[in-house]
Amino acid sequence: MTLIGDLPKPSDEQQAKSAALTHAIRQDIIAHGGLLPFANFMQHALYHPQYGYYQSPSFTLGKMGDFTTAPQISPLFAQCFAHQALQIFNHIGYSNVLELGAGTGQFALDFLQFFKSINHTIGHYFIYEISPALREKQYKLLAATHPDWLSRITWINELPNDFKGVIIANEVMDALPIHRFSVTNKAIKECYTSVDENEFSWKTAPSHSAAFIAYTEKIQHECQMPDNYTSEINLNLTTFIPQLANALSQGVILLADYGYGRLEYYHPARNTGTLMCFYQHHKHDNPLILPGLQDITAHVDFTHVIEIASDYGCELNGYTTQAAFLMGNDLMRLAELTAKNADKIAEVNLNQQIKMLTMPSEMGERIKIMALSKNIESRLAGFALQDRRRDLVVYV
Repeated sequence: MTLIGDLPKPSDEQQAKSAALTHAIRQDIIAHGGLLPFANFMQHALYHPQYGYYQSPSFTLGKMGDFTTAPQISPLFAQCFAHQALQIFNHIGYSNVLELGAGTGQFALDFLQFFKSINHTIGHYFIYEISPALREKQYKLLAATHPDWLSRITWINELPNDFKGVIIANEVMDALPIHRFSVTNKAIKECYTSVDENEFSWKTAPSHSAAFIAYTEKIQHECQMPDNYTSEINLNLTTFIPQLANALSQGVILLADYGYGRLEYYHPARNTGTLMCFYQHHKHDNPLILPGLQDITAHVDFTHVIEIASDYGCELNGYTTQAAFLMGNDLMRLAELTAKNADKIAEVNLNQQIKMLTMPSEMGERIKIMALSKNIESRLAGFALQDRRRDLVVYV
């Protein structure tokens, strides 16, 4: 594991905040008899009402934050999603958008700008954001750039019913708290958070969760996980995906995230899982340090996503890489339009942005796009170049 000494030192204010959250987590560990499921620890670390990472007023993305997402890299990302949404809007006759976890608001800004450039008025743009600090940032950005559209933008506290349009969740699922497990002597045990010599530590023990036991037995049956194998499961998907599916009555849910199909996710060689942390653009694998000050993520088992979604009336309309999705939605044509009025430096930056979005070693293949649809038959442009749905199949 990476030691805290290898990372930049937090400010005094940050250390005080982290200490307060550490105390709250320790109290929860005591309440759980000394063993706290890691999902509970991650929930505290990211979403504690006062001290959680995403709740901080200073949270941001890009160069000034801990990590960068695709919307911060280039407006082309949101423009391609807008291109895909336009096809869906034309097919169903509704032009509504629901974005989950809108970050700084940059995606919404670029998405709306695309429709403004083609003189297409959307019906309504809903933003579901749980962080008050991020809501304020999103409002300030959109009010400054699209004041004439504010009457069509609404921040919501609950998902709507009978939604017709496009639901977009970019890098949302990888921030849902996960459970960890370890395989020893062919037996699966849960990885808990405990306290050892005044520091958070890992402890393994049989799980008391029926859902944890049932799901880990399922994947152990389907996948070849050897001894000394550690990975994670995302039980929060069993509530997150049904909420999205139940909100949608007609249209498409577009999910973008780091992830794999199940057989690749739980490949024998991936024996330490996908859990990762980001602190001031330093990537490391120790989620038990710097509580409240670092991002904690885990990749998505997209096979699990479609298994759940299909039980709630959704059909798998497409699954592919980010690179293929963007290319299928006119990435290069949109880039040419952007380059028309660009100087040499801007052209170089534009080319670099495209590489970061599409190269396999960057985001191009590591991020996958999944389309879940209801009451729409159209073949979506973003999945015409490369169909990766076969990657979701599990052969038992």
